Amino acid sequence: MTSSPLRILTVLPVLGQPRDSKRVDMLVSLGFDVTVAAFNRAYHSGRMPSCPTLIIGTISHGNYLQRIGKMVGALPKLRRAMKSRDIVYASSPDMALLAMLAGLLLRKKVILEVGDVREIQTSDGFKGWIVRVIDRFVTNRCALLVVTAAGFLDNYYRRWLRSNVPAIVVENKLEASAAAGRDQSTRGNLPSGRPLIDRPLRIGYFGLLRCQWTWDVLKAFALKHPQKVEIIVAGYPMEPGDIASQVTSIPNITYLGEYKSPSDLPTLYGQVDLVWACYKFISPKDWNLKWARPNRFYESCYFGRPLISRSGSCDSMEVERLKIGLNINSHDIPDVVAELESITVDMVDKWRANSIALPIDLFVYTDEAEKLKSHINDLSIQS
Repeated sequence: MTSSPLRILTVLPVLGQPRDSKRVDMLVSLGFDVTVAAFNRAYHSGRMPSCPTLIIGTISHGNYLQRIGKMVGALPKLRRAMKSRDIVYASSPDMALLAMLAGLLLRKKVILEVGDVREIQTSDGFKGWIVRVIDRFVTNRCALLVVTAAGFLDNYYRRWLRSNVPAIVVENKLEASAAAGRDQSTRGNLPSGRPLIDRPLRIGYFGLLRCQWTWDVLKAFALKHPQKVEIIVAGYPMEPGDIASQVTSIPNITYLGEYKSPSDLPTLYGQVDLVWACYKFISPKDWNLKWARPNRFYESCYFGRPLISRSGSCDSMEVERLKIGLNINSHDIPDVVAELESITVDMVDKWRANSIALPIDLFVYTDEAEKLKSHINDLSIQS
């Protein structure tokens, strides 16, 4: 007689965020009985979870006081959902705290996954101190911490919070199923012709489009070189929110709208030479940008596309070490454009060859899922 699968409730701050949906699908693939409890929000819905979903509220971007009220209002519905589940898997400290409040006296173990460390968590002064006190309180009451970058664990949780909660690193890599059927040669497929010789250089800017500085740089580069450069943009526009209307007057910038991950990734990456993964200037206290490694790093490596990265970011160290792209040092837009103008076809060819030669375990999951499964099963035994 076989035992019933563990019942996991994943609590998400937004529905459709690719990283969260990727983790949900991983849990489903491991044989767990997974249900999602999530908030509705105007956000990039590039990937929806493949399991039953319960909407526990609607929140808006940036309205923090209203958001707190909505979260408090979601407590009864979340508590009812938790009663029939064995373990709660919360995406972000906010959701972990919400689950703990909703589950008072239910004795449900909570797993916390962290994909970002926000500025307020590392800020100076009384406000930052209070946030870290709360963060430490929540983290130490979780049964397991899952982080998407080793820097989060080593620096913030171990050194800053001095938390010894059991932890595992599960990076934002591609699933083996998403990578199946694409070998080394197909990864390197490119548009016909050589960039800057036979056709314009094509730069892709994909994902949650929320960096005004990035948009200003790419637009300035495109406007200065209308015959030499093409910019391909895809994703959910937040800042600026009117990208679709702006590009109508710029022939060498194309906005493709939102996309689905992972199904649309081969088409997106297959039409560009370089991928934009650069932030505005990183200050000494921009800790998240120094620790985080987003989806586009792994996607770019998988598709053999060199990156344009920001010096000082987590990505930049690998870009430099592996020789797979350009690290931007400047901040002022004309200076950044000048750095982009330094790119040659030989540089692109070299970076692309190095990208295609990368070992697959750098960007595709190997045994991470089984390690996570082992940790979760151990928690059920301890209950």
